[in-house]
Amino acid sequence: MVKARFKFGEYELLVVQVLLSSYGTFNYLLCRDGKAILIDAGEAKPIFQTLENENLQLTDVLITHGHGDHSGGCRAIQDRLGVQSTSAAVEGRAFPILGTTCRSFATPGHLAVCKSYYFPELGICFTGDTIINGAVGRMMGGTPEQFFQSLEKIKTLPDETILFGGHDYLEDNMDFALSVEPDNDAVKARLERYQSDPISAVFAILEEEKKTNPFLQVTSADEFAELRDRKDQF
Repeated sequence: MVKARFKFGEYELLVVQVLLSSYGTFNYLLCRDGKAILIDAGEAKPIFQTLENENLQLTDVLITHGHGDHSGGCRAIQDRLGVQSTSAAVEGRAFPILGTTCRSFATPGHLAVCKSYYFPELGICFTGDTIINGAVGRMMGGTPEQFFQSLEKIKTLPDETILFGGHDYLEDNMDFALSVEPDNDAVKARLERYQSDPISAVFAILEEEKKTNPFLQVTSADEFAELRDRKDQF
């Protein structure tokens, strides 16, 4: 259930994998002093179990986009725990939460309405299905121009920012990246690391993502559209 744990000073991040029989989506619990916020809520039951097992009180839910594997459990969680949920449709802003600052910003492209959540003091960003370890999500409502501009926004974050996406598609994404750049040693190294330390390969810093994700190397919306079409048929 808890796929991985990360420590950021006083904070702990729990990676909870939900919907294992279908999407294997990552939801995240950012915790401090017995309280937690949830980023995406694809399934309620494993979140309830994790909160109980870890003795955590949930205070807020942040949703990256409206697909069911990211938001389908939100209503049940709200109904049981009475917590506030912030949808992807809420205007981007900086706000205090759990003793730190979160900056939400629009990253449409996968859908017409998507949000990423950046925690500058912790050096982490939750990208949903905008960036998914080495590639990007399919276009299912957004446009190439939107997607390209969203990636350009994320690329302005500090290079040491760790990106937390919605799924583990690392092997397929690295295979595709090698079909684009067969001699890319950074891609080969990330794929090799996945065999021995998959967590560090999946949740990479932005600097490595720029080197191994071909979608972060395009220079126009037209290039993005061509590459996304190629990935759709890969």
